[in-house]
Amino acid sequence: MVSGFCEPPLRLCAGGCVSLENNPLHCGGCGQECSGGSFCDQGSCSTVCTAGLAECGGACADLDTDRAHCGSCGNACATDRMCVDGDCVCAPGMQDCGGQCTDTETAIRHCGQCNLACENDEICGEGSCICRTGNRETNCTDGVDDDCDDLVDCEDPDCEGATRRCNGACGAGAETCTSAVWGECVGGSGEAEICGDGIDQDCMDGDERNPDTWEPNDDCTQCRLIQPDADPNRFIDARFDSVDDQVDCYRFVADDGVSYRERIRLGLSNIPQGHDYDLYLYEDQAACQSQNALALSVNTDNRDEAIDWGEAFGTSDSGTYFIRVVRFAGHSCTEDYRLTVDGLN
Repeated sequence: MVSGFCEPPLRLCAGGCVSLENNPLHCGGCGQECSGGSFCDQGSCSTVCTAGLAECGGACADLDTDRAHCGSCGNACATDRMCVDGDCVCAPGMQDCGGQCTDTETAIRHCGQCNLACENDEICGEGSCICRTGNRETNCTDGVDDDCDDLVDCEDPDCEGATRRCNGACGAGAETCTSAVWGECVGGSGEAEICGDGIDQDCMDGDERNPDTWEPNDDCTQCRLIQPDADPNRFIDARFDSVDDQVDCYRFVADDGVSYRERIRLGLSNIPQGHDYDLYLYEDQAACQSQNALALSVNTDNRDEAIDWGEAFGTSDSGTYFIRVVRFAGHSCTEDYRLTVDGLN
């Protein structure tokens, strides 16, 4: 048991994880005790066990699959192990690393294989150590090294062509990163307004904007709930309407169900031509704020993004998960991207 959670089909009864199929104190339901001399057999009290099951201290157990009586009566498997053919083994997708069942696709200390540890500023994604915040400078104006290469903002070649706000001749202006140096501030001069470029061209009190209905959702304290019900399976359409719109943040509730191994699957598609967006998944708001991602997808150019994250065995993965869609290049006042969320299913 971990924090009041039992891996199905076990149930939490009187503070412990039990099988209602063969526990004589909880036979068919919590607190339903079998009287003297009877056994709990497939959820019912009986004086004899069904053929193929062994009598183990009042329980009728399948020694091939019973985690409390694996291979022999009383031989209980650890919470992170399953009973398969009478042996306590790690669940599918997990490896035994020093006696601990480990997902080498995501484990920081066992990334890709046992005992291969990532650095402090890295996470393990798909069995490879990658920078905790991604493999490129996703925000060129925040003073943070986003890709662990010791180059910050405009110093990083990733930021070539990026823009940042400045004060123009009559209000909002923009300067462009060129050859690792911020250029001159380009401000308004009375011409027609261009939506979302950060410049007040027509000197009419600010740049034109056309935000979507999910705004404001620009940081981890503003993440919008995708739907009230747990485990959504839906898509939403949204847009980055301005060079000042760097991040879109969302959240959803996940309910760890009866199946192992449930997964969270995210997809980012319909990215407007010439634009480049990235996708991040976090286990809670604190992880979102510290940019400590569970998984990420940071393809280059105009390619779609996808995340496929699997739950751990023997723990509850219920909770509120956070998603960040990060704009690396491009913006549009009219063209939407599509975010697909499926999880925890």
